[in-house]
Amino acid sequence: MKKQTSLTLVAGLALLLAGCGNSTAPSKTTHKAESSIKTEQVKSKQAASSTESSIASSTDSTNTDQSVSVEGQSTAESSKKATRQTQTQQFSTKAQAASYVTDQGYQTSQETQGLPVVNLGHGITGTLDSGAGQSYLHWNEGNWSFTVRASAVNGQDPTNTAKEIVNQLETIYLPAPQNQGSGTFDIATGNYQLTWQKNNQVYSVTGNSPQDVIQKAVNQGNN
Repeated sequence: MKKQTSLTLVAGLALLLAGCGNSTAPSKTTHKAESSIKTEQVKSKQAASSTESSIASSTDSTNTDQSVSVEGQSTAESSKKATRQTQTQQFSTKAQAASYVTDQGYQTSQETQGLPVVNLGHGITGTLDSGAGQSYLHWNEGNWSFTVRASAVNGQDPTNTAKEIVNQLETIYLPAPQNQGSGTFDIATGNYQLTWQKNNQVYSVTGNSPQDVIQKAVNQGNN
């Protein structure tokens, strides 16, 4: 009887220990589930990081494209401006082309006879015509006729500008007009233009200063 009771106690104790072991030790299935969850979380983070990188790369690319577009637009505008400053006109005859140049301010020495003479240096003299608050200093070099206009009301004097132009033309040679060329340098308004004829074509350039327009005419003549 005592032996049977002892066996019963031992069996009960074994069952109790087995129950405790099952409640505290995680099963292999539980380990696998937790591992799977952690793996999915890592993959999710990696995917999110990859997406953010793609978005940032796309944004940088867009900004670069926009910069290129703006730069291209700026270049196009500069090109259009340069085109407006150099013009070529075709006429039916040489006579029509010459008449157009005359209308731009071409004058002969005979037209300015009797006016006060101004020494412009390098053996060149000009004539000064003043009136109504304006001053016009005119001279000829070869087939070119030049006029500098100034505002006497604003205290402007065309002489210094004319001397600077004459001095510049000693080292820089303008295109040789076939018949005639006209240069108008209006320091009162800041408009400077050179126009010359070649056969039945007329070339015109404008600039921001006498030096600027002369250089542009030289470049055009070399093309």
